[in-house]
Amino acid sequence: MLPCPLPVFKGKNCRFDSCPSHESPPSSLLPSLLSELGVWTALLFSVESRLQKGQLLSLVPSQLAAFCCFSENQELKIMSGKPILHYFNGRGRMESVRWLLAAAGVEFEEKILKSAEDFENLVKGGNLMYQQVPMVEIDGLNLVQTRAILKYIAAKYNLYGKDLKEKALIDMYVEGMRDLNEMIMHYPLCYPGEEEKNLNFILERATERFFPVYEKALKSHGKNYLVGNQMSWADIQLFEAILMVEELKSDILSAFPKLQEFKARISKLPRIQKFLQPGSQRKPPMDDQAVEEATKIFNLEKGLYVKHKGVILADF
Repeated sequence: MLPCPLPVFKGKNCRFDSCPSHESPPSSLLPSLLSELGVWTALLFSVESRLQKGQLLSLVPSQLAAFCCFSENQELKIMSGKPILHYFNGRGRMESVRWLLAAAGVEFEEKILKSAEDFENLVKGGNLMYQQVPMVEIDGLNLVQTRAILKYIAAKYNLYGKDLKEKALIDMYVEGMRDLNEMIMHYPLCYPGEEEKNLNFILERATERFFPVYEKALKSHGKNYLVGNQMSWADIQLFEAILMVEELKSDILSAFPKLQEFKARISKLPRIQKFLQPGSQRKPPMDDQAVEEATKIFNLEKGLYVKHKGVILADF
């Protein structure tokens, strides 16, 4: 713990981790303090820093720690930059990333790809390792590959279990949900006449293969969450999967009482409630317009047979 260079301001309202408790300096002294602490402190008032709190303290005098004390009505925020998500304006593989960030309480920005030219320019920029999206800018990294992105976010925000065993369980649960999500994601690409056959296959897989696993897990675990005693990446992925299947068949959970309880419980969490509200960054189900937009940007083929895709993903 850093010793405070300004003991005159001792009090009980400090929220700064590296400093003993202090009250906010009198406003009459702020100009002189700003002058003394120099350019770095002034910058905190003029721009939102993209540096983590600990990184900033390593660059400036220890006096800044004392100056960062504040009262309940006068708060100085040192914020890191928001993650930036590069994708088209639809769900696809980025929606699970949006959900996980929202559940972690992390605000994010989106750079929407609106044309094939936008995508080509992103590829030419050299930041897409495999010339594919999704891509997330976070902590100075350009993360690609959906599972790598999700694992990084889950680990960063304490949503990836407390030990190796819990991480393995989370991985197994998430991989099953990914298989189900992939089938649902490709469903809008059906040709006319394929919809019913593919829909029935998705619902059969959901009710006979995947949901029974999570129903049993919740029952045997006896906790509010799939793994351990706190929310994890697996819970968020399951909640997202439930909502997606319910969009295809509203009573899909009728035979799964534990999943019904789980859904009701998770939906009441404040961060989840916020993301479910209209106007959030959650994307709606893919309609014909969104499908047309995605096929133009990424040169996708329509008519992908979901049952065949499902066999590849779920059986092998």
